[in-house]
Amino acid sequence: DVYKRQILQYAKNKESNMKRLLVYSEIIKHLPRTGWKRKGVPEPETVASHSWQMALMALYLSQGNALEYDFDKVIKLCLCHDLAESKLGDITPIDAAYSSKAVRETAAMAEIAVEADFPAAAELFAEYEAGETPEAQLASDLDKLDMYVQSLDYEQKFPDKDLEEFRRSAAAGIKTALGRNLLRDLQNREEPLPFRNMPE
Repeated sequence: DVYKRQILQYAKNKESNMKRLLVYSEIIKHLPRTGWKRKGVPEPETVASHSWQMALMALYLSQGNALEYDFDKVIKLCLCHDLAESKLGDITPIDAAYSSKAVRETAAMAEIAVEADFPAAAELFAEYEAGETPEAQLASDLDKLDMYVQSLDYEQKFPDKDLEEFRRSAAAGIKTALGRNLLRDLQNREEPLPFRNMPE
């Protein structure tokens, strides 16, 4: 009947739109983070791996802080916050394009939302950038904490690298009480985190 045909057509369109989304997600799966690349870190993490670790931290924190935050929202914010970089690349504060980054990323997310029929992505990005909700503030803190941890990982693996500037920047940007507690835990460790190389 007509209703069944409409449902099937909707499902088919969704599949096609998801293919468009995957085109963008594939880009950030392989897009190196610019800051580490500039520091000469061999094979630096990608934008997507950074977002994934943020989301994993949020999932872990949901076990003991569920009453304080909507962690379903925090995880979604983490996963979508850098999706615009699939169109623009990873723009850092020292890049000439940084002054127009916010405007350009908002436009890029709007394009992705339309092309992939994924309006939630643009809404999540806008919430993250506004930084007004508790969830957006925590997601931003996880962004900073991931950078903090990654700098420690790289310094341990590449002793010739001095990445203290990344930790200073991360620490200065923490906004929430939970984020500050996590930062203190990282800063107060008497022994370095036992980072490992990838298995052969």
